[in-house]
Amino acid sequence: MTIASAALVALPFAGSAFADAPKAPQPTHSSPAKPQQHQEPKRETKHQEPKHQTVSLKVSVSESRVRAGSTYGVTIVAKGVSSGTATITSPEGKNYRVSLSHGRATKELALSSRTRTGTKTVTVKVADKTAKASFTVLAASRHQGR
Repeated sequence: MTIASAALVALPFAGSAFADAPKAPQPTHSSPAKPQQHQEPKRETKHQEPKHQTVSLKVSVSESRVRAGSTYGVTIVAKGVSSGTATITSPEGKNYRVSLSHGRATKELALSSRTRTGTKTVTVKVADKTAKASFTVLAASRHQGR
């Protein structure tokens, strides 16, 4: 009877141990979920910060003086941006989109022979940055159009 008594006493304890076993893994499943939620916003912040803090934009025109009816080049240097699109707005108000390669782009624009003389400005926008470059338009050559 001693063996039978011991078996009867051990059986309830073994049953309670198995009953408690499913409860133990539950807290471990809920714990890892919390760090994942905290990591995701940090990743988004890291991706957004460099774009706004490190971008600088410079624009230049190939000639400081351009004759009406001639062409001129616009050079864009965007530091902190390796690729993307730049929008150039000509003095006449026309928009041109150019692709940046390694943060650089060039575009040749033409002035109408009817463009008035004086100082003109080209505006370039990349991401949230805007830069301008000015040049002087000279009267059209007398030999043009003949």
